[in-house]
Amino acid sequence: RLERWLRYGKHFHPPEAQGIWEEIFQLIYRLQQRNRKRKRKLGSMLNRFQQATAALPDATVVLSDGEHIEWWNDAAEELLGLRYPRDIGQHIGNLIRNPAFVAYLHANDFETPIQMPAPASQQLTLSVRLIAYGTDQRLLVARDITRIQQLERMRRDFVANVSHELRTPLTVVAGYLETLLDEAESDAAARHWRRTLASMHEQSQRMQGIVEDLLMLS
Repeated sequence: RLERWLRYGKHFHPPEAQGIWEEIFQLIYRLQQRNRKRKRKLGSMLNRFQQATAALPDATVVLSDGEHIEWWNDAAEELLGLRYPRDIGQHIGNLIRNPAFVAYLHANDFETPIQMPAPASQQLTLSVRLIAYGTDQRLLVARDITRIQQLERMRRDFVANVSHELRTPLTVVAGYLETLLDEAESDAAARHWRRTLASMHEQSQRMQGIVEDLLMLS
């Protein structure tokens, strides 16, 4: 009766028995009940995790031991081109074949993210990072940084253009001030302007230095 119950009727109440067999049936039944509660709790936690990660704007992929794909969110389909159920269990290196990503995967050093074109769209740039957790498991997170790169390029171009535009008039102003300083040295009538001209020349050189620094930074 015990063997038949365990094999065919584990989801039902244990059969009636007496003595030590009744105790055995009840102990096994209570263990089964506790295990079912744990499974329901773990299932609920897993559902909440999947709902939370599905809402993330970043592509998120859960990798098992050996970098095989277990799960991903909607953003991973848009940015990485993953498709269900075709890619379940696939090795991530077989689907993302960018050389920089493959080298990053094999290097096993995930302190800093890498940048690469999105597999689903070469016009997009991704910042990709692997995060180790659990027992030989990894979380792949890919963020779309295309807009950030565009803004950075605009900022750099703006600084470079403004600096170039300022350098020419500053050079002209500094040149005339040097000429006026030389004339003030030889012309007694203009000597009372010497301190003012020297201060103006000093500030123009300072501005030229700032422009050169901006060009170097850009």
